[in-house]
Amino acid sequence: MCENVGRKVKALHRTKIGNIDVKQLKIGEWRYLKEDEIKSLQK
Repeated sequence: MCENVGRKVKALHRTKIGNIDVKQLKIGEWRYLKEDEIKSLQK
């Protein structure tokens, strides 16, 4: 998307995925989803 308008991305940091907050996770870190998070993604 950025490349199409002549911009280059140097870094990208995701803080949310849907309604799931992931800003507390460090680079390369992961966690299991909670049951309510799974249900909200399935809607």
